[in-house]
Amino acid sequence: MKKQLRYLTSLIVVAFALYGVFALVMSFQPSIAHAAGNESAQLQEDTPPTPRTPEELKDGLFINMTTDDIDRAAMAVGFATKIRKQTGRPVTIFFNTQGVRLVDVDIPQSTHKSGNTIHEMIQMFMDEGGVALVCPVCMVNVGGMETEDILPGVIIGTPEFTWGALFAENVTTLSY
Repeated sequence: MKKQLRYLTSLIVVAFALYGVFALVMSFQPSIAHAAGNESAQLQEDTPPTPRTPEELKDGLFINMTTDDIDRAAMAVGFATKIRKQTGRPVTIFFNTQGVRLVDVDIPQSTHKSGNTIHEMIQMFMDEGGVALVCPVCMVNVGGMETEDILPGVIIGTPEFTWGALFAENVTTLSY
């Protein structure tokens, strides 16, 4: 089991390293530069957030959200919210690949069995102090989105934000 966990962790590290290289290369394309606002990160309200420090991110939880399936997403966001609420640990959800559709304000939302839409669940997560990041490459290339299409409060996941949350000391990583 420990060997499998190390292997999975290695795969995640390689995937994010490739993501970083790809994001850097893609940052020279006008559509990516426009979507990311040419800033290190940007809230929809144009209030630039500040990346959290390594000390603030220590012992955190990083959830890699690659699905737009409502049941998996509800499980991940609900789990993230519960961990944040009950432990106070820093929790980051990184929406990428098909997962970017979950933070698109233009996609109609179904109500989950819990009685909330995914947008409402993500908002509850952020209200508890959780951080939601969206992949700038995926939001354009997979979701066809621009910055104004993102839920308020969701941050463009540039390396300063994504890598800080992923590689901080003692961070646990989950993938949905």
